[in-house]
Amino acid sequence: MSEFLETTYDKFVFKAKVGCLYTRDDFWAQVEGGVATVGVADFLQKIKGDVAFIETVEPGLMVKQGDELGKVETIKATFSIISPVTGKIIEVNSDMDASPHFINQDPYGSGWIYRIEVTDLEKDLVALLDAQAYFELMKEKINEEMNKKG
Repeated sequence: MSEFLETTYDKFVFKAKVGCLYTRDDFWAQVEGGVATVGVADFLQKIKGDVAFIETVEPGLMVKQGDELGKVETIKATFSIISPVTGKIIEVNSDMDASPHFINQDPYGSGWIYRIEVTDLEKDLVALLDAQAYFELMKEKINEEMNKKG
């Protein structure tokens, strides 16, 4: 099985990484050993455009699922980073200061933003989607976006 679920629209390929959990507003979390690596989903970074700057919060901050964790500025728009999980931020990707474009180049890899020590995963899971459910939602969003442009 592939590591990604993929769909193509026009010249764009959109991906959802298998094994990640997703929010309805296009953020992902990959939970391993009680720590969630968190980032921007491929769909959101493609729709919003090239990332120019990222503003993050400091490690040590306690966050709840749905909290704003900073901002991403692109050539087209600025949007909030929303936490997919509840817990304590234990690491911020230090590469983001010098290389925020990693979000565009590798959103599920070197473009991760936070590592959060998860404190209430069972409760968080209620609002999260698995890769297949998110993939279906993403396809609906792609059609909506493309219809706006058409």
